[in-house]
Amino acid sequence: MRASRGAIDTRVLLGIIVVVIIVAIAAVIATREQPAPQPAPEETTPRATTPTPTATTPTPTKTPEETTPAPAKKIKIAVISDIGGRGDLSFNDMAFKGADDAARDFGVEVLELISKSEADYLPNLRAAARDPDVALIIGVGFLLTDAIYQVAQEFPDKNFAGIDTSVQDKAKQEKGEILPNVLDIKFEEHKGSALVGALACFLLTQYPEYRHVGMVLGIEIPPLWKFEIGFKWGCDWALKYYEQKFGSLPEHLQGMTTKEIVLWVYTGTFSDITKGYEAAKGMYAQGAIAVYNVAGPLGLGINQAVQEIANEKNLEMGPPFWIGVDANQDWLNPGFVIASMMKRVDKGVYYATKLVVDGKFRDFVQRNEGVLILGIGTKIDGELAEGIAMSTLEDLDEFIQFGIEAERLTGKKVLPLPPEEIKSKVEAMRNSVPQWIWDAVKELEDKIRNGEVEVPLPTSQEEVESWRQKLG
Repeated sequence: MRASRGAIDTRVLLGIIVVVIIVAIAAVIATREQPAPQPAPEETTPRATTPTPTATTPTPTKTPEETTPAPAKKIKIAVISDIGGRGDLSFNDMAFKGADDAARDFGVEVLELISKSEADYLPNLRAAARDPDVALIIGVGFLLTDAIYQVAQEFPDKNFAGIDTSVQDKAKQEKGEILPNVLDIKFEEHKGSALVGALACFLLTQYPEYRHVGMVLGIEIPPLWKFEIGFKWGCDWALKYYEQKFGSLPEHLQGMTTKEIVLWVYTGTFSDITKGYEAAKGMYAQGAIAVYNVAGPLGLGINQAVQEIANEKNLEMGPPFWIGVDANQDWLNPGFVIASMMKRVDKGVYYATKLVVDGKFRDFVQRNEGVLILGIGTKIDGELAEGIAMSTLEDLDEFIQFGIEAERLTGKKVLPLPPEEIKSKVEAMRNSVPQWIWDAVKELEDKIRNGEVEVPLPTSQEEVESWRQKLG
């Protein structure tokens, strides 16, 4: 009985399984024979996937990914720093500021490559050039000239710009023609240096205890000749202006020439802050009323030397002073940085990026022999494009942001005071200077702008030596 029932149950179970399999196969066949969706109205009778001869070829139905245009890739720019990278509060930071401004205004993406030594220049440039999305590669500093010259020829489809570089001069000498994909961005530092040189020597006339002004420079390279000779020339102009206005130099300066008044030294470095401190300390000890920083981060060493004097004498403001460079550095030690010679590296980076975004980069290179010059009164294709100025109270807010950003990056205290207190102290310091001095410096700026006076622009060692014979 059990055996018979078991046999029946087995047969029933096998029958059920067969039915299930048949139904599943039928469903699969039906699915495979179901026609692909067509734009024409659905037909009630299933057809094979091959259309009948009378049917037109249907327009393929597009997926959402195909119908929606893919978002355009962001243009990328790469910034290759000079030695030191972010945090120098002057040259490199100004370049990164220009890139950040371009990212804000043009929507570009910024790639940063930091050079810790000169050995990093070539690999950093090549790494940027190998990125398929990078449309512009910017090298920051004269020392990148040879590296950009080499890599620009290795990657002719990429655009390159160099701050203070002389790539096109090298190309003309070695190839007899410019490179079509490189833009050298240069500045009229000699004119800005003349303004702060005049300011320094005007200040000197007001304080009998001081008989010198000073200048601490970095590595002796052609761009720094412009700072050196411009500063000395500006001092000389101020002394002659004073004599004409007041009849003679003050008693403590009588018989002295610009050669004797201006103290200057090339430290051979853009990174050793201690050398900046030592050079400035010696100048202040000789009676310098103000020392001009022409060595980027070494300004921090100059500031240290000033602060030691301030602490020793319990001073709230200078003299002595120091003079900032590249950025508005007046906020670094408010009351003791009398002014800064602003070299707007940020605008150079910004303008080069705009040329790429507008599709005009190579055309501009050809029309201008691969050089963009920013200075006082300069224009780009008819539009004012200045890159040199002496700092003002009005632009102080923008550069206090350097300190705020440095604090964010390092997690360390950078701003010496809250922003409003910084501005108050800088304003008080400027107000302590006789107004005729500020007016006289503005007069010099106007004369430079309209071409009434010409600040010397040395371009060779011979020219530099000639001016040193005249001015020290």
